Formats: sequence, C-alpha cells, structure tokens
Amino acid sequence: MVTWVPPSGATCILGDDLFYQGHRNRLVVSLSIYMLRQHLLPFLLGLSLIVFVLVIDVVLQMLDQVLSKGLSAALAVDLFIYNLAWIIALAVPMAVLVSVLMAYGRLAADNEILALKASGISFSRLLIPTLLAATVLALMMVAFNDQVLPDFNHKARNLAVSLRRAKAALVLKQKEGVFIRDLGPYSLLVRRVDEEANELHDLTLYDTGHPGPPTTLRAARGKVEIFDEGGYVRLMLHDGEVHEIDANDPSRFTRSTFSRQLVHIRDSKRDLSPNYRSSYRSDREMDVRAMRVAVEGLHEQNQQSRTQLDSIAVAFLEQVQQAGPEQVGLQSESRQITRRLEKQWRLFDSRERRANAYLVEIHKKFSIAVACIVFVLVGAPLGALVRARGAAVSVTLSLVFFFAYWMFLIGGEELADRGFIPPWTAMWAPNAVFGFVGILLLRAVALDRGFLATLLSWRRNPQ
Repeated sequence: MVTWVPPSGATCILGDDLFYQGHRNRLVVSLSIYMLRQHLLPFLLGLSLIVFVLVIDVVLQMLDQVLSKGLSAALAVDLFIYNLAWIIALAVPMAVLVSVLMAYGRLAADNEILALKASGISFSRLLIPTLLAATVLALMMVAFNDQVLPDFNHKARNLAVSLRRAKAALVLKQKEGVFIRDLGPYSLLVRRVDEEANELHDLTLYDTGHPGPPTTLRAARGKVEIFDEGGYVRLMLHDGEVHEIDANDPSRFTRSTFSRQLVHIRDSKRDLSPNYRSSYRSDREMDVRAMRVAVEGLHEQNQQSRTQLDSIAVAFLEQVQQAGPEQVGLQSESRQITRRLEKQWRLFDSRERRANAYLVEIHKKFSIAVACIVFVLVGAPLGALVRARGAAVSVTLSLVFFFAYWMFLIGGEELADRGFIPPWTAMWAPNAVFGFVGILLLRAVALDRGFLATLLSWRRNPQ
C-alpha cells in the first residue's frame, strides 16, 4: 500500500490495483491541479528569461541606431513593443519546454513519479493535464500569430523605415550616385553620402524652374533638412559654383563661386518624409486569410500563363506546318517565340515562388504554435529521465532542442521557398520528427528502459 497526499490535504489510501471511486475522483482532480501548479512558476520563469535574452539581443542591435538618431522615449517604447510580438511568438514554445523539463525533472528527482506509478497511475496519465494546458496555449498562440503578430511586424517595419529616415541624409543614401528628379523644379545628384555626419559630398543641382537652359550648381559638400512631411526640403551648399546660360542670349555664359548658398525646395514628394507609412505588407505582415487570397490570385495568374504558353506554342507549330519544307523566315520567328516563352516562364516561376512563400508562412503560424504540444511530448519524459533539479539544466536542454528545431524549420523554409519540397512538409516536418522522438522517450519512461534500448526494441517490434 502507498499513501500519497495531494495538495488539498486529503489523504488517499491507494491499493496496487483497486481504487475507491470517490477517492479516485478526488485524486484525479487534485493530481491535475497539482501538475499544473508545478508548471506555472517554471513557465513564467522560463518565459521571462527567454524574453529577456531576446530583448537584450534586439536592444543591442538597435542601440547604435537609436543613439545616433536621437530617438524620443515614446518612439523607443513603440519600437520595443512592436518587436516584442515576434519575441513572444518564439519564447512561448521555448518556455513550455523549460517548464515541462523543470516540473517533471523535479517530480522524478523527488521520486514522486515512482510513487504514482506504484499507486497505479501511469506516466501517460500524468501528461493529460499538461497536454490539455499546452493545447489551450497552442490555440491562443495560433490566434496571436494570425491576428497580432502580422500587425506588429508591419508597424515595426514602418517604424524602422522612419528611423532610417530620421536623419535627412539617410533619405538620400539609397540614391547615392543617381539623379533624383522628383524635387520639384530641381534635379539632384549626390556622389557620396555621409549618413553619420549627415553630410552630402560632391553635389550637382540642376534648376529648371525658369525659362531657358537649366542653372547648374556644384558644391563640394552640403547638408539637407526635411520639413513638413517632405513638403519642404532645405539644402545648404558649401564651397561651390554656379553655371548659368542666358535664356535670351545662349552665347552668354556666367560662372560664379560661393562659400555658402541656401536652396529651398518645395512640393517634393512626400515619400521622403521621416513619418513614412507604407501600406504594403510582406508575407510576415499578413494574416492567414489575406495570404490565402494572395495565393489564389497567384495561382489564377499562373493558370492564365499556362494558357498563354500553350497558345504561343500552338501558334508556332501551326506556322511551321504552313511554312512547309522551305522553312523561310522561321529562324527569326523562332527566336521571338523563344523569348516570349522564356518571359512567360519567368513570370510563372516568380509567381510560384511567391505563392510558396505565402504557404510557408501560413503553415508556420500553425506549426510553431503546435510546437507547444510537441515540446510537452519531448520535455516530460526527458525531464523524468534526466531527473535534474533547478533551471540551469532545463534551460540548457531547452536551448539545444529549440535550436535544433529552429534550424530544422529554417532549412525547410528555404527548401520550400525554392520549390524543392511542399510548404506543408517543410513546416510540419520538425513537429513530426520531434513528436516521434517524444513518443520514443515516453515509451522509454513507461517501460523503465533507456532511450537507445527503447529505440532498438521499437525497430525490432514497431507495434
């Protein structure tokens, strides 16, 4: 006979094979509550630790940008909150693994699992409350990944673009060495941009806001400031010269120099504004419904492309038949048909890749959430086998398993984006592999065998 005292304080006398029904029901409820309590504190501890590590990494990456651009406290908080969404999406499954390893490791170290087994309660029965809680958490993460994460990713990207535009020189960095023709009556060429010092070097400015040939301003260096959401740009030029041709007498040419000259540019395009907001959404900024609509649209376009490819090929074959044995003029026609076919095929392949990217992201939203359940299957028996107390071993094992899981996921995503394997296979393969490992570990704990012995026995007798 074994006596087990549940948290409620009611002592239940348990026989080896026979339970009193009332005591059994109370035991089941007390045991479920007890198991969930064992997971709560480790889960919160693991979640806080993982979020802290990921936040520190993000903060260190953004620290230089934030300090160099003089970011306000409000914008810094917004940027932190928006980046917190993807951190939570990754941290929750890891925290589940940490909590399961810690909880079952402590139970095994205190011989509570052994006592429960001796009382007739199997290890699989112990997993039921944990699996139910993990299922609820997985459903919540599916909703979070679909509804919250895309919007936060979109806002984070817009804010990141705004930060890159916080210094006016950064606006022109991407157009270094290229004529900018959308500055009202001006066209600007900047050969080098120093975004740290907010300076422009070797500038050429064409002023076409008056009749006749444009006035050319050249300067060794300058600074640019943007106001009114891009509606007003102020350009300060230093150490330059002005070339001007008289509109009434083209033979008259004037050249003058200046040490400093201020140029006011109004009605420039608003896309130079530091308050930039883009309505475009990438696959990671869309919910499942929007991505499904996008996939259907791409498939419809590819269906039309197939029809066009078939019609082009049929038309060419008809021309070949009509031309007869002489084949007059078919060589140039063949090259044109080949170019048209190659163009259509490139469009077809591009749409297929985009559709695969959307499908990968759709399956990823679900597979990462379901990882909460898979990590219970892996972590619970692993914790019972390791029999380790404390957070150090649990966190280390969690990082190792999650790193392997994430590498598996990233590799599958890359293969799916390139069209080598189906998107659903790429995203669900890690869960399938780790779930299989978890089943083997569960069998090892249930049969009180080592993992390798269980694996070998399973290979000999899969039933």
